[in-house]
Amino acid sequence: MTVPSPTAPPSPPSVLRRIFWNSREIRSGWRLLIFVALSFVLILAANFVARSLHPGDHPFLDPIELFVSDLRGLVPVLLAIFIMARIERRRLTEYGIPALRKAFGGQFWMGNLYGFAAVSMLVGLIALGGGYKILGLAISGKILLKYFAVWLIASAMIGFAEEIIFRSYVLTTLADGIGFWAASFLLSFGFGALHYFTKPHERWEDFACTGLLGLFLCLTLRRTGSLAFAIGFHLAFDFGAIFFYSGMNAGEFAVGHLLNTSWNGPQWITGGLLGPEASRLVFIVIAVLFVVFDRSYRKARFPKSQAAN
Repeated sequence: MTVPSPTAPPSPPSVLRRIFWNSREIRSGWRLLIFVALSFVLILAANFVARSLHPGDHPFLDPIELFVSDLRGLVPVLLAIFIMARIERRRLTEYGIPALRKAFGGQFWMGNLYGFAAVSMLVGLIALGGGYKILGLAISGKILLKYFAVWLIASAMIGFAEEIIFRSYVLTTLADGIGFWAASFLLSFGFGALHYFTKPHERWEDFACTGLLGLFLCLTLRRTGSLAFAIGFHLAFDFGAIFFYSGMNAGEFAVGHLLNTSWNGPQWITGGLLGPEASRLVFIVIAVLFVVFDRSYRKARFPKSQAAN
């Protein structure tokens, strides 16, 4: 009788494989590194082309310049995300990017409602504190219609660009490595630090506001399952603050802003040169946003692998 030889135990994975791979795929840190490198190269190329086609200096709050600037950031990053999606065999929606048929659906418009309500509440509180008055229209007639449309388009581009660049792939992949809320905190306050160190006249209030609003938008992604709500919120908040209520940003009023306004009083109320986002009253608005949204959207939907946590 022949005794079968015992089955050899499986060989342990190589050291290199353990470094670069987990049980399913390339580790999240390496995927993020590949994505950042791809994005960096593609953005450099886009900026080279853009400078050739669109040379010269332009005001910071020129809506056309903002549109072009955000477009040349968004297109390369979307291309990098598409390449990574092919490598990882995932759909773009798995990174929170809304499908085309849902990009302007119900969640987008609900985000618009929250965003415009938030900036209206903020400006209303500043006005109650004596820091904001409307003196009349700054533009009228066809010029008003023109800049209304141009600022709406520019604000939409800001919403799409900043949400997709600073959340979507980066947040999803980082969350795969360190957890959703740790990744959200790191990215949100990292974006706040980017504001603080790269924009003129910055103060801690704008850093904190930007970080907390970013954290709120991460919550909206968590509970709605896509960035459609966050994009709508971003659009409406910026459109309201910069064009509609005609606040300052980085020491400037927007080209083509709607109203002649007076922002008088201490900068902790008005926001000073940084505009209403740097008013300390914004923290009341942010607290209300968290409470209302949390009670309206209770179920975690993103990312699916962590939605039950």
